[in-house]
Amino acid sequence: MDSPTDPNPTTGLSTSASTSTSSRVSSGWNELNHELILSILPRISALDLIAGANSVCSSWRAAARDPICWRILDLSDWDAVTTRFGAHISFTQVLQRILAFSRDWARIEKLYFPPSADGQDLIFVADRLPNLKYLSLPNPEIQEDEFFIALPKFESLTGLAIDQYFGQSVNILSFLQKNCPYLTEFKLFGQEDRLEHHHAMIICYFLPNLRKLEIPIRLSRQAILVFLEELHGLEYLDISGYQDSVINNEILEKASRLKVFIWHSGRELGEFVVCSNCGGDESVTMPCQCALGQKMMEWLADP
Repeated sequence: MDSPTDPNPTTGLSTSASTSTSSRVSSGWNELNHELILSILPRISALDLIAGANSVCSSWRAAARDPICWRILDLSDWDAVTTRFGAHISFTQVLQRILAFSRDWARIEKLYFPPSADGQDLIFVADRLPNLKYLSLPNPEIQEDEFFIALPKFESLTGLAIDQYFGQSVNILSFLQKNCPYLTEFKLFGQEDRLEHHHAMIICYFLPNLRKLEIPIRLSRQAILVFLEELHGLEYLDISGYQDSVINNEILEKASRLKVFIWHSGRELGEFVVCSNCGGDESVTMPCQCALGQKMMEWLADP
């Protein structure tokens, strides 16, 4: 007797294909192309690399240890660090875990310290990561002698972010001039004191080769002009943190040579709360009506 005809002759094939597809899905994470994984992981924080990507599968663990994932080490959000590792962990303990996990920690180029990291932490890093190119040190409590011990060990340092107190110190700036010859990027933290004309002159005198300067703190109009006039190789200037209405046509004209100029007037970009160009009263709160030149407007639209 003939067997009943299967109304769906592809049933067996479909079942087989379904099983195969299910198998591929179940092992998909482990079979992702290594290069594809590496295109994703550098966008993940160091904490997630260790505690997250490291636990997905063997392929992700291997990719997470690739040096390309560890060029930038940002530990500035210390609350996130302690949430992940425990409230009682120290900066040096976190860094030791990271160095033990990363395959080639000598490739780390940028390190952002947490606000609480002190001078001993800086020395610890200098002994283990002398090839760093960029340091961000927001803690104003670091001692000068600790600073002087650590900084010369970073022989390839090109960028430094430090507290306003250090950035205005003749001793510190003179030290940087002698011991960090490749320094071209500089940033100041702090909100307490306004950076005045003479402070800007000191920075320009000791660090004349700066290409990128970030001063997101209060500063005078004269200080801005000093940076624009004295730093001939300057390409990037961020003064977005100022509190006063100091931007005028003269500043915009001198800044037009820069590749990037970031400022914030408290209003929309290109408007003035107070415009000294037309002699406006600084007590006036409405923007003045004088118009910027066509060249300046084109530059603002497409910096």
